[in-house]
Amino acid sequence: MRRTVLIYNPTAGRHRADRLVLRLETLLRRSGSSVDSQATSGPGDGTRLARIAVAEGVETVFACGGDGSLRECANGLLGSKTGLGFLPAGTTNVMARTLGLPSDPLAAARVLSPSRWRPFDVGLCNDEPFLMQASAGLDAEVLGRVRTSRKRVLGRGEVALAALSAWHSYGYPEFAVAWAGGSRCATFAAVCNIPFYAGRFRLAPTASWCDDRLDLVLFGGTSRLATLGFARDLGLGRLHQRHDVFRQQVKEATIAATEGVELQIDGDLIVGALPATIRLAARKVRMLVPVSDHVPPTKAP
Repeated sequence: MRRTVLIYNPTAGRHRADRLVLRLETLLRRSGSSVDSQATSGPGDGTRLARIAVAEGVETVFACGGDGSLRECANGLLGSKTGLGFLPAGTTNVMARTLGLPSDPLAAARVLSPSRWRPFDVGLCNDEPFLMQASAGLDAEVLGRVRTSRKRVLGRGEVALAALSAWHSYGYPEFAVAWAGGSRCATFAAVCNIPFYAGRFRLAPTASWCDDRLDLVLFGGTSRLATLGFARDLGLGRLHQRHDVFRQQVKEATIAATEGVELQIDGDLIVGALPATIRLAARKVRMLVPVSDHVPPTKAP
């Protein structure tokens, strides 16, 4: 029988964690796995629990929570032979869309098989791993204004309120971004490992988690009106038509420190992270993909 650990965030989204975990355990056991469920108790706990699972020879770790929960577990599994499956139970769940997973954790559990995985590129922001993107500017300012207590009640509504507040008062300070062969100033920068951003929006359409490179997206707008235009064109899929947007595929990028600018990775604000050097990690994560995925899985050695 395969050994499986279910690491879950009891405060993610608006699910009843106790009932959800019981149902997930039943589903995973039906697939022939023994299940040890472990709740996280605070930031960084998912990484700690995942590392314990690796040390104990666990075959698969399932992360039940939001994108941040998945990132923490990936950090603990980086470079190991333990597979990682995502059971989305957060507010936005961008990684579910990236992996072609249902947005419901029970449905996701039904389509994931521990024997089907693919190597997933992992980014490093300084030494902090990320799966989706690292970005600096207005979105990090928004995350700094989100109140966790209200988010549990309002969900995406709290993020929208924080975005409106930040949009109204943000000063759009410029900062420098450099990469091999170039540099620019911007008011927003994202170094992306996946195409999606903030849900279904394709901020970096050519980004891929299995191409050994990152996609840099820069925005140079300095006004609320320009930001509205950026948001509109992001939603319509036509950022490439904007003169204040620049894109470049890179191996590494550096974002300089500027007063009033913060940085976020995978939806988590990282206070005081700038300046930051962003690159791909040498090691990857064995990410479970849906059984309906037409791309052949990587076979375990």
